[in-house]
Amino acid sequence: MLKSKATVADRFHPPELRCLSIGVTLRSCGGQAVPGPGPERVMIASPRHTFADLALAIDEAFGRWELARRREFRFADGSRAGEASDGRHRRNLVDDRRARLHRLQEGERFTYVADTGQCWGHECLVMGWIHPEEVLLDGPSHPVVYQAVRRSSTVVSGAKITS
Repeated sequence: MLKSKATVADRFHPPELRCLSIGVTLRSCGGQAVPGPGPERVMIASPRHTFADLALAIDEAFGRWELARRREFRFADGSRAGEASDGRHRRNLVDDRRARLHRLQEGERFTYVADTGQCWGHECLVMGWIHPEEVLLDGPSHPVVYQAVRRSSTVVSGAKITS
């Protein structure tokens, strides 16, 4: 059995202190595809945060201010997590206020749809594990952006910030 090489975060920090690095790219607005590469944010989140926490952080990161609409996460295995306003759409939908991010695996892709009526679609990719001190001065109390990328793929901000 081959052992993988430990990363710096693995060697110096216990696993319970590591956070997920999640890339989020806007793919559709109002049901229409975003031309070219969409705006991207890189989030840091604790595995103890909920999908509702992540949804709020994504909405804030992309400047969405109308947050009272339904939202939904869709996973490759067909499962869904989110919030629905009526019972008909709640069937087979895990409550995102209870579902925690610890279910995510490195390399996993999933979709976040904000305002399921308007279909603001985001492609999400779990980029890996990171220690909060590598990008923040302190551990995140909620999911937060630590990088924003323009369409030309240049870093807009990656400076250390406080949560």
